[in-house]
Amino acid sequence: MPIKKTLLEDIAKELNVSKTLVSMVINGKGDAYGISKKTQEKVLAKASEMEYTPNVFARALRTGKSHLVGLLVADISNPFYSHIAKHVERELASKGYNLMICSTGENIDREEKLISLFAEQHIIDGLIIATTSTSGGFFKKERLRNFPIVFIDRYLTDIESNYVVANNYQGSFELTDLLIHKGCKDILALNLTPSHISSLSDRVKGYKDALEKYGIPFKEENLMEISFNDIQKDVRNKLLKRLKSGSKIDAIYTLNNNIATACLNVFNEIGFDAKKEGVYLASFDDISLFDFVKPNIISVSQPVEQIGIEAANLALQLIEQKTSDTAFQKIILPTSIISRT
Repeated sequence: MPIKKTLLEDIAKELNVSKTLVSMVINGKGDAYGISKKTQEKVLAKASEMEYTPNVFARALRTGKSHLVGLLVADISNPFYSHIAKHVERELASKGYNLMICSTGENIDREEKLISLFAEQHIIDGLIIATTSTSGGFFKKERLRNFPIVFIDRYLTDIESNYVVANNYQGSFELTDLLIHKGCKDILALNLTPSHISSLSDRVKGYKDALEKYGIPFKEENLMEISFNDIQKDVRNKLLKRLKSGSKIDAIYTLNNNIATACLNVFNEIGFDAKKEGVYLASFDDISLFDFVKPNIISVSQPVEQIGIEAANLALQLIEQKTSDTAFQKIILPTSIISRT
């Protein structure tokens, strides 16, 4: 038998007062409406005793605020996004807001449906998103034009927007530069689909520009795309084929930490000793696993905590501002190289 939820009228009936009075007290408006402290204390005590919990969505429709912020990411199981979520949630909580998290699976249709649901139904007050969109057309729609949105990790090049990202280009350039200084000329880069995403395209550009700086020709066959929908299988098939082909490889540079993990699984499966073969393994993104595995992995570390804090505070700033005339904030944070070799 379902447990009956306590309503405002239940509290009012117990105290023999009006539902309106109870609502005013529960919503912190007792003083404004001249309700005595004693009466307010009685209402709050009875609400606690009856385990009353407010209907957040009903309140949002009534007041225009839910004190909820949405976070949409491609894959919440990816440590990069889960760590960002932790810091976003902690920062929001310190300011009286809660976080609602959803994964889109790099699916544009799912992303747009979730945004429409959350924003149009007033479920959330603002949105932090690692978008999968190819363009900003969806975000230009009237219903979203003035909605508080902060892009993280990725941004859209065809619209003006607020975003917090790491310097993907610089991090990738510096990592490739380091590999070249270690004597690498044939660097196999494993990219992730959808490759149009700004963070990935910036990493590819950094990789190519570093090669160009040292006069090393870029080879199309050295840039492979890995499907987001089945990273492990695609890495296995393509990497095994390349390793068995006999084509020279000095380094394998994965543009995503999940691809790096998949490479480690392949190495373990076939007994590939990267150090013995003279092959470096490098990854954009750093995760704790990399401290304990062989071969040693050179990685680009992103300022995950700072991304989360900056994104949360920027979202709250947009939610609280009274005008939409404020200039867009574009926050690009530096990365660092962790060399374990």
